[in-house]
Amino acid sequence: MRNLKPLKKSNSRNMHSLGVALLLLISLGISGCSLGVMAGKMFFGDPLRTCEFTSRTKVDLSEGTQKVLVICSTPESIRSDYPSLNYDLLEQITYKLKRHDVKVMDTGKVATWLDDNGGSWNDVDELAENFDADYIIHVDIDEFDYREPNSPNLLRGKAFGTVSAYEVMEVDGLNRAHEVFVSEYTSEYPSHLPVSIESESPKVFRKKYTDRIADQIGRFFYNYHTGDGI
Repeated sequence: MRNLKPLKKSNSRNMHSLGVALLLLISLGISGCSLGVMAGKMFFGDPLRTCEFTSRTKVDLSEGTQKVLVICSTPESIRSDYPSLNYDLLEQITYKLKRHDVKVMDTGKVATWLDDNGGSWNDVDELAENFDADYIIHVDIDEFDYREPNSPNLLRGKAFGTVSAYEVMEVDGLNRAHEVFVSEYTSEYPSHLPVSIESESPKVFRKKYTDRIADQIGRFFYNYHTGDGI
């Protein structure tokens, strides 16, 4: 009879660890799909999810040398209540993109150009002509509020708008913006119960909520782990 070779110690330890982990998850009452997902994350890591922009365009903005311009806009009805919202979102979205290796143009230059042009612009072709960008991301917020209607002591963030992206190309010697991505954006936070101003000040809540919006919008353009919270 042939002698059977013993398993290598490393393989034996790995199998033992896997068995212990699965038994632990089962003992905690986790079953079915949840068990498989948690076991998979434990041994293979949290999978990276491809963002919608890359899925549609096959372009990864975190790779290569593409320069990105971010611009935000809101209607007059919102600007009258929240005059700094455009700039707050511009800074926070830019920060999120830079953290994920997207080469975003300096927000100071964008803000200065907007101030010099009365805080508005006519169309994306105007932006393409005035900035040396390869892509333009336009965040258009149609609705925004962080106060619960008819409840001055309660806070709940709500926003709705459109996120678009344009590729800048030269046409007849002029830079022109061609739309390559568009998606509606809807946000509500918290979704179940509003926050009392006794537990969190409106100023702190608004900052937290705009940061949340920036993260959600940023995920249209950079890949992220499925387990990453917002």
